[in-house]
Amino acid sequence: MSDDEEQPQRPKPDGRQKDAMDRAMKRYDARSEPLAFADQPEGTNKLSISGKHSDRAGHVLHLLDTFGTASAEFAQNSVGQVAAVMRSRGEARPDDTSLNAGIGAVSGIAPENEIEAMLAVQMVGTHAVAMEMLTKAKLASTTDQLERYGALATKLLRTYTTQIDALSKLRRKGEQTVRVEHVHVYEGGQAIVGNVTQGGRGHLENGHQAHAPTDPRALAVAPVSPVLCHDPARDVLPVASGEREGPVPNARRRQGKRRSEG
Repeated sequence: MSDDEEQPQRPKPDGRQKDAMDRAMKRYDARSEPLAFADQPEGTNKLSISGKHSDRAGHVLHLLDTFGTASAEFAQNSVGQVAAVMRSRGEARPDDTSLNAGIGAVSGIAPENEIEAMLAVQMVGTHAVAMEMLTKAKLASTTDQLERYGALATKLLRTYTTQIDALSKLRRKGEQTVRVEHVHVYEGGQAIVGNVTQGGRGHLENGHQAHAPTDPRALAVAPVSPVLCHDPARDVLPVASGEREGPVPNARRRQGKRRSEG
């Protein structure tokens, strides 16, 4: 009896399943084929980095491109580092699946130079050890083990996030982003709010006015306009007799306790 006959008969995919598979096929075709190595020889601890096809020169070029380098020595050394972190405890080299999974992760990061390649290898190792610590924490039999492995996993996952940020900064090539948290805009003035990058433009907004400007120089940008009153015969408020004109004091909220009435 064949393996197919031993398996239970499954229904054919329905329309929604076929549509999902068609979309998956289109996305799969659009992705680049990652670098992969041939099955490792049995009974030896030597790591083989030969390809899965007969074009040896093309495989070497693919290897160099995966690690963003023109140095075959750097690429081979990087493969060895990936293999070291992907192997299981007590094993001299990783199995085929683990090795090609680690190389596939580097391919997905797509380093453009040696610095990015070294960071990509570190990210692969950090992720692998973090997942191992999470597994140990899940299977822990005591609270001490849970706390120990959980703390290690947390540190590694934070390190992984830091590595992602470092890679992003490298690819931005030093471009800085300035985030404006608080902006006070007075009538007649303008300010840039939001995320501002070098050479970019911000959004102009005139809102969230303060009670009064803390800097008297801000009054220079405010247009002069009369203050309306209830008297329809006059356009501006009259000045009380016996007093001279003067600036209106700034509106300030009193800091003391509210005086009770009575």
